[in-house]
Amino acid sequence: MPARFDGYHGAFKLMKHIWIQRILYPRNLSLVLLYAIISAVSYYIGYELRFDFSVPEDFQADRLSTIWWVLALKLMLLIAFGQVHCVLAYFRLPDMLRLLSGLLLVCLILLSMWYVYGGSGVPPRAVILSDFLLSFLAIAGFRVLFRVKASRRLTDWFGDRSLQNVIVVGAGEVGATICSDLIDKPRLGMRPVAFLDDNVSKVGRFIHGIEVVGTVDDLSAAAKRYAVDKVVIAFPSASTKRVRDVFELARRVNLDVDSVPALTDIISGRARVTTLRPVQLEDLLGRKPVNLQSDAIAAMLTGKRVLVTGAGGSIGRELVVQILEYGPAEIVCVDQAEIAIFALRQEVLQPSFSPSKWHSYVLDIANERAMSSLLEKHQPEVFFHAAAHKHVNLMEAQPSEALQNNFFATAGLGALASAFGVDRFVLISTDKAINPTSVMGASKRLAELALRERQEAVENKTKFMSVRFGNVLGSSGSVVPIFRKQIAAGGPVTVTDPEVTRFFMTVEEAVGLVLQSATQGEGGEIFVLDMGKSMKIIDLAKQMISLSGLQEGVDIDIEISGLQPGEKRFEEVQHLSEKLQPTSHSQILAFVTESSPSYRTAEAIEVLEKQIEVGDPCALKSAICTFVPEYTPPE
Repeated sequence: MPARFDGYHGAFKLMKHIWIQRILYPRNLSLVLLYAIISAVSYYIGYELRFDFSVPEDFQADRLSTIWWVLALKLMLLIAFGQVHCVLAYFRLPDMLRLLSGLLLVCLILLSMWYVYGGSGVPPRAVILSDFLLSFLAIAGFRVLFRVKASRRLTDWFGDRSLQNVIVVGAGEVGATICSDLIDKPRLGMRPVAFLDDNVSKVGRFIHGIEVVGTVDDLSAAAKRYAVDKVVIAFPSASTKRVRDVFELARRVNLDVDSVPALTDIISGRARVTTLRPVQLEDLLGRKPVNLQSDAIAAMLTGKRVLVTGAGGSIGRELVVQILEYGPAEIVCVDQAEIAIFALRQEVLQPSFSPSKWHSYVLDIANERAMSSLLEKHQPEVFFHAAAHKHVNLMEAQPSEALQNNFFATAGLGALASAFGVDRFVLISTDKAINPTSVMGASKRLAELALRERQEAVENKTKFMSVRFGNVLGSSGSVVPIFRKQIAAGGPVTVTDPEVTRFFMTVEEAVGLVLQSATQGEGGEIFVLDMGKSMKIIDLAKQMISLSGLQEGVDIDIEISGLQPGEKRFEEVQHLSEKLQPTSHSQILAFVTESSPSYRTAEAIEVLEKQIEVGDPCALKSAICTFVPEYTPPE
């Protein structure tokens, strides 16, 4: 016997052994016996129906002689179509179609035999069809009853009063999925009792046995009628205005509001459709979903060595998270805060499933010798510089710190990046660098100018670029966490000026666009992210109070504290000397800045260092104006 045949024969014997062993499991054997009983009864009743419950003696003999091989054929195909090795508690449309396919194949085989043998030794056609229908209804009915029992649907729905009655807003696919999940998982503590949908053609229809009782505008009446405790918003792609409308309607009748995750989170895999969460501030801000050109980002990062400074901060941390998704060969994370690096290791790097090598260092970016050693050791190809002092008020009181960290250190890192042959260097800048009124903004503008000068150096081969954007929701020092703490403490919520406006975006959105910008840079560009419409800070405070279930002026007050030193009423998007250009991405703009022949980074550092030694903050700010003429220090 050939060796190849021996191998095939051995494999067949092994598979046969495993298959038989699985059938002989007590649970599987019980299921086979149950299917055998159901099939035998269906076959018996099929004959009775064919002859109006008066089966002639010769057909009774045929029934007894054929039932054995018909039963064996049916059981074999039920096993082959996965009706034994299945989880009984889960029975949905695909499972029902597999059952139907197996029984239909039995029916077709028997009908074919009837025509081939002229009906001799084969059950009558009417019996074959009756047996098919009865077997399908009986087995499917058993599976449905088992699923109901496993989900404890009946007892939970009609016997457990601890479940919250829920209205699902949105009768589409997501709403149907949410409803099914809540029905199958009573441990979630919610019982769907009604649907609402803006599509009036759906009103009166049923989804998983739950009626679409009206449109969203009928929320108040439906809540009273069904004793509703909570509203679940189940349209992830709905407009912000519609989400805000639903939220306001629910708040008027004192209902809690949960929502499915944002569409961008579902697409990226950060969240599942069925993961409910409270309505968040981001849901009400009106930000458009970001569509990234992932292939270009992957070409820039996959298999490359990447360095991120400020990796423990909100922007740097998200950079690390998103970069790891593209599988770099190595990622090096730097931050001067020990606790931030520790948290990054524990929460991001160690749990990551990325095959990338990672390294983390507690380092001060102003330590040129240490940073030089780091670059020499790891030879990064892509450099994201997110480390910075960014608190306007603090830096206004300590201008020397802002300059040393944001300007001097960035200029030094640019020189090192060029010397060690880094391919791309991306500075995370800020919209406060535009016509700055604060030392922090001016220091970031100086950093942009330093990189622009470095780009034009004869020996340079590194592509330097900067990316500007506004406030990131939830980042340290932004108004959002400050407002949250003030609301939790019972107020008041302090707003500096009723007319102050700011641009906002989520950290995930900002970092995604930073990566996209980095793919487009050829050197010397300043990219600006489309921040959408600016928002009044006082309106933001009011929305956060509402999200907390409180009423402004009743439960908590808003106080006007006055503008802080260096703070602007309105943020701007470009300098007068900058020319706006579109890019290949609709949410990214590029500014081409004409370099100033009078500006020299070395000269600026020398002059400003001397002023720092003098120790006069006012003189230092005046000196900054020499190199950033558009800087207007507060009086």
